[in-house]
Amino acid sequence: MLQNARVCHVPLALLTLFLLVMAAPAFSEVISSNVDVPVVGAKCNDRVKEVSRVGGLLRVPTKASEQVPAVVLLHSNAGIVGVGGFYARALNAVGIATLEIDSYTPRGVRSGSEPNAPVLCDRLQDAWGALVYLAKDARINPNQIGLAGFSSGGAVAIMAGMGVRPARLARDNPALRQEQVFAAHFALYPACSNIMDDQQRIRSWINPGRPQNWGATGKPIHITSGTNDDFDFNPKTDCLRMSQEFPAIASQLTVRMVEGATHAFDWPSPPPPAYSPFAKAQTGGVVTMRYSAKEAAIAQKEMVEYFLKNLK
Repeated sequence: MLQNARVCHVPLALLTLFLLVMAAPAFSEVISSNVDVPVVGAKCNDRVKEVSRVGGLLRVPTKASEQVPAVVLLHSNAGIVGVGGFYARALNAVGIATLEIDSYTPRGVRSGSEPNAPVLCDRLQDAWGALVYLAKDARINPNQIGLAGFSSGGAVAIMAGMGVRPARLARDNPALRQEQVFAAHFALYPACSNIMDDQQRIRSWINPGRPQNWGATGKPIHITSGTNDDFDFNPKTDCLRMSQEFPAIASQLTVRMVEGATHAFDWPSPPPPAYSPFAKAQTGGVVTMRYSAKEAAIAQKEMVEYFLKNLK
C-alpha cells in the first residue's frame, strides 16, 4: 500500500546539503523588522476575531546584490515559541529571507487551545497574505517564495500546496491571482491524520472540488514527522498514506519519517505530556513532546537544503 510513497534518506540529504551550502554565498547579517501583513480572503469561523492584518518578523540578508528567495514560517498551536527562529537563522545564513507570521496576537489569543483561536482554514488567510506581501517587496524574488510550518502551521503548508485558498475568495479576485502560488512547501510534524481523517471538518472543507480548492499547485511538498508522534493514529504510516488519500498531490509529495521522534521534537522546552482535543483527527488523546537536539539539527539542515534546491 505504501510502495508509492517517496521517502527521503538522511545521509544522502546531508551530503547534498553540504555541497549546496559550500556553493552558496555566506550571509551573516540580516535586517530584521516587525511588519504588518494584510490577510487575504475571509475567516471561516464566526467565533474567530476578524482581522485585516497579522504581525510578522521579516528578516532579509543584507549582503545580497540581487533579489533573494524567501520562506514564510507558520507557527504551531503553541504560537511563537522560538522554533521558527531556529530555522529562520539557518535559512538567513545561506541568503534566504524569512517572514515568521504571528497568527494569534492580532486575534487576541495566546495559543491554539483557546476557543476563539483561528484554525487551519482561518490561518490560510495569513499564509496567502504573506505570499502577496513578499511578492511586492523589491528585495524578494516573487517567483522564489516558499512556505514552511510546524504542527498546525505545517498542515496549512500542505493545504496551500494542494491549492486550497482562504474562504470566500473568488477565483477572479484582484488580491491573489490563481497562478500566484508558493514555489515549495515544507511541513514539520503536521498531524497528517487530522488532514485526512477529520471527515466532518478539515477533510470535508479541503477535498478536491470544494470552492476553495483551486487544484493542486504542482509545486513540491515535503513532510518530516516522527514515528512516535501520537498526534496521529498510526504515526509510522499516517503521513506515508497521504499520497493515496490525495492522489492529485502524489507527484509533489515526499516524506521523511524520523525514527523514534515525537511531536515537536525540535522544541527545546516542550510542555509535559497532556491531553489534546486536537489529536487523532480531533478525537482527542494524550500527546508527548520530547526534544531531540540531534534530530532538530538534522531537520534544520534538511529544511535549508530543501529550499536551496527548490527556490531557484
